[in-house]
Amino acid sequence: MNARMTPARACSILLCGMLLACREHADAESPRAQSRGSRGPSPAQSHGSGPSPAQAELAGGVTQAAIPLEPRLPEAGGLPPPVVPEQAPIIVLAAGGDVSFGRECGQAILKDVKYDPFAGLSQAWSSADLRFINLESQLSDQNGLTQSPRNRLIFTGPPSGADVLARAKVSLVSTANNHAWDYGKSALFETIDNLTRAQVAFAGTGRDVEAAYRPVVVQAKGHSVALFAVTQIWNQGTFSDHEGRAHVAWADVDRLKTGIARARRERDFVIVSYHGGEEYIDAPVDRTRRFVKAVMALGVDAIIGHHPHVPQGIGWFGGRPVFYSLGNFVFDTHANKPWTKQSYFVRLQLQKGVAPVVSVCPYALEGHRPRSFANDDVSSLGRFRQHLINWSTSVGGSKVATVDELGCLPVAPPK
Repeated sequence: MNARMTPARACSILLCGMLLACREHADAESPRAQSRGSRGPSPAQSHGSGPSPAQAELAGGVTQAAIPLEPRLPEAGGLPPPVVPEQAPIIVLAAGGDVSFGRECGQAILKDVKYDPFAGLSQAWSSADLRFINLESQLSDQNGLTQSPRNRLIFTGPPSGADVLARAKVSLVSTANNHAWDYGKSALFETIDNLTRAQVAFAGTGRDVEAAYRPVVVQAKGHSVALFAVTQIWNQGTFSDHEGRAHVAWADVDRLKTGIARARRERDFVIVSYHGGEEYIDAPVDRTRRFVKAVMALGVDAIIGHHPHVPQGIGWFGGRPVFYSLGNFVFDTHANKPWTKQSYFVRLQLQKGVAPVVSVCPYALEGHRPRSFANDDVSSLGRFRQHLINWSTSVGGSKVATVDELGCLPVAPPK
């Protein structure tokens, strides 16, 4: 090739350069180029790695609207942000002790259908996702009677007691206790019907024995809580010889094993309601301790105890709590038994994969009505805190903190 450039060749090169410059200027002024320019260079362009597949397709006639934008990499380190797993929701279960709608409370309900014995409780109760009580009275029509004229220990709530529970947003109740048969089988079935009508979930009794031992399952925040309810106290003689054995769940660990194992597979949380022990003493008896140990070994998340009518301590099994007795909640008190007039309900925080978080919320009873302690009642809260520490010593001990913003005392295992 001749290295000398002729005038004709120089003109040809100059003309080509001018044409290319004009084309680039026209492209820059076109709407399509402006749209592309406003989005900035692609990651491939900014890193000098040549044309991306989208750019290659664009050259082949694919319109810009059809090209998906490539994701930008973060500037720092060029790595995508870490994926933070979504935390499981916390379900708050508030649990109270013995509730009877018989006697004077039943008469108040008959006089005023809107009567609310729970009205004196604080937000610590009303703000919970789920609320539980032990319903220690049938709900049956006895022609205006709420107590036997011959025996004060036989009583019933009126049918509208189920509506009282529903309006108070009680989520689930235990009906397995020593008063489940006070007015007999027909009144037990009437109780079941009234609770079903009012849509109040219950466990511990049924029209057949399978239903009695079946857990009730409730939902909250997309998670399920299964509750079993049993009694170890019976007022009508030997339970195994009584007709009630076909309709009331007894505290039989062997009978509970299969159901608890299934509930642990299928449900998020499993709780057992236990009615047993001895009345008016502040520590659990041996048969209660044996039952608790055997059931906690099955892996349940908590046991809620009642029947003694006075509060008892809180024990722990691998970080899982046992409330041996929650005492009276809505129940008549005894003038010569001071601790029938004070007790606590529990706030149990349940979260998948995390040990339960516990706080107890003290109250005093005015007649049969509980009234929460005020947050600034330092004296009453302090005395109750010390008593709870003392009661818990007999069942392994508990750490009890000072009052929180809800007027409750946070409680934790001793270590």
